[in-house]
Amino acid sequence: MSSLVLATFLFAAPCKADEKPVSVTVVIVLASDKHAVVDPKLKELAKEVQKRDPKLTGFKLVATECKSIPVGDSATINLTDKQVLKVQVNQAKDENGRITLTLSPPGMDAVSYACTCDKFFPVVTPHKTKAGDQLIIAVMAKPCTAKK
Repeated sequence: MSSLVLATFLFAAPCKADEKPVSVTVVIVLASDKHAVVDPKLKELAKEVQKRDPKLTGFKLVATECKSIPVGDSATINLTDKQVLKVQVNQAKDENGRITLTLSPPGMDAVSYACTCDKFFPVVTPHKTKAGDQLIIAVMAKPCTAKK
């Protein structure tokens, strides 16, 4: 698998009726080996990705998408080049403060992992644009705190 996957794989637990939706944020990034301009907001992401692929030197923030997804449900997020990311919330915050998600990035098998709230999980997808830029997504999940 050509993704930056350093997570624990967990099985999903059944959904409880009283669980609140999870707020999922997806950052869409294009990385390049043709320039060295790194968006200041992506400095830490660039460092982590370059540990695996030092040829990627330029990082551009394309968009940020946020979705509120009930536990047990999924949502589709439009990326660049008509690519999509499917995100499923498998389990709400557990006793260790982790939320379990399953991601289905373009050109990859589904990846299930437990993420820490307020921490991004980067995935380098195999998709390249016509210009040769590599599609990277960074996903963060946290329990929704907004009241209805």
